[in-house]
Order: sequence, then C-alpha cells, then structure tokens
Amino acid sequence: MDIRLVASDVDGTILPRGGVISERTIAAVHALLERGIPYVIASGRWYVSAKVIVDALRLTDGVMIIANGGAVVDMQGRPLMEWTLSETRARQAYDIMAREDVMVNSFVPDAVYRVNTQALKQPPKGLGDYLGGAYHMVNDDRALFEDRGMKNVYKLEAYGDDRTVLDRLKAALEAEGFAVTSAFWTNIEVTEAGCGKGNALSWLGDHIGVPFEQRMAFGDNLNDIELLNAAGWSVAMGNAVPALKRAARLIAPDDAQDGEAEIIESMLEGRL
Repeated sequence: MDIRLVASDVDGTILPRGGVISERTIAAVHALLERGIPYVIASGRWYVSAKVIVDALRLTDGVMIIANGGAVVDMQGRPLMEWTLSETRARQAYDIMAREDVMVNSFVPDAVYRVNTQALKQPPKGLGDYLGGAYHMVNDDRALFEDRGMKNVYKLEAYGDDRTVLDRLKAALEAEGFAVTSAFWTNIEVTEAGCGKGNALSWLGDHIGVPFEQRMAFGDNLNDIELLNAAGWSVAMGNAVPALKRAARLIAPDDAQDGEAEIIESMLEGRL
C-alpha cells in the first residue's frame, strides 16, 4: 500500500465525545510525518477550535480543512483555498431556516454568529469545543448576524431538539440545491452543492500531487461521507453511523479504542 496523504475528521474519530486525543493517536500521526506522509484534519470546526486540535496533536506545520470543507488553511488560519456561499445563497438558506424554531449558526472566516440560541435546550456533548468556546462567538445579535454573518459564509448550521423539524429543513434546503449533512443528531450543516470535506480533500490532493488511490480518510458521521468518497482508502470508525460504514472500504475500532491509530499502525507496518 502506497499511502501519501491521510485526512481525518476530529469529533467522534480521533476525539471521543467528551474525551481527549490519546497519546497513541498522537504517536501514530507523528509516525506518518516521519515517513513523509502529510496528516490533515478535516473538521466541521472553524479555525479557532480546529487549532486546538492540531495543537493537541503537536502539529506545527501543514494545513487543515475547516468548516466542513469551507476552506483549506495553514496553521495560522491563512486560507490556501476557500469555498463560500454567495451572500444571496446564504440569505436564501437562512430564510428557510428561520421558518422553524432552531438555533442558526453562520461560520465566516473570523467569527461564528449565532441567533435564537434559546431554541437548543439540550446541547450535544462537545458542542462548546466544536464551536470554539466564546472566542469570536457572537450570540443573538440579529442585526450583526444578518449583516456580517451573511458575507463569506463557509457554512450555515441549524440546531434543534426535534429531529423531525431538522429533517423538514433538510428537505426544504436540498430542494433549493444546497448540500446538507449532519455532525450531531441535533444539527444540520449547509454548504453550496459540490462543496464539503470531500471537495476540499480532492483539491488538496491535486494541489500537492497525491492521486485518489493514494489518499486515506477517516470519519464517523454523515458530514464525512464525501470525505471518504474522495479517498481510495476510506475508513469508518466502529462508532460511525451506518450510512458511513456502508460507504467505507475499511471499518476501524471505535474512537475510544484508538481505532484510527490502529489502522495507521497497521498500514505503516504493512498489515493492511
């Protein structure tokens, strides 16, 4: 096996919900780097909270795929490439979301804007870390949201406690041509059609000269399907949703069992 690029989701993949990244995972990542194989996180997180992860992995060089494929950035957050919703399309998606009693988040390059935060009564475990805490987080300022939060949008999210409401929004957004995925059972994530983690990985692979068959990708949830589809070696975690497992070439052990590290170790030792 000649793998020359590894991309990985974060939450539920290398970071167990409510847990920490293990020393075994950190060692596996650095074993890749010692072989000259780039390791890239591909997360729904924006730069601030993604940087927490690369710091935990002790990475000082390289790039990240952030905001569900909204951008490829360097370790200082400077974009190599961005894929954003136009202001017209962002407002169209927001108008659809505003029909329901949901919290809406807008991820832009320098902040996350949120409105109607009271709609989410039971935030999923790890949501605060996923969003990056309070740094550059603007809550319930509708005027700012509808101004700055509608420009250069990487992705929009809707959060709510009623999955039927989210499914209704998903159908309405997809009918207008948006790509809609999920990272938590309480959310939907919206980008322009054709964008997402997989598109970003394909761009990065082409940019550094690594073809499809020499890429490996790991994930656990619906927003990772396109990521896995962009890699010749696609790996779903043991704790992944069934749809992702069906899309994967390999199934790793659970995130809490260092499943990604086990696959990387096996790959490096020629056991796959």
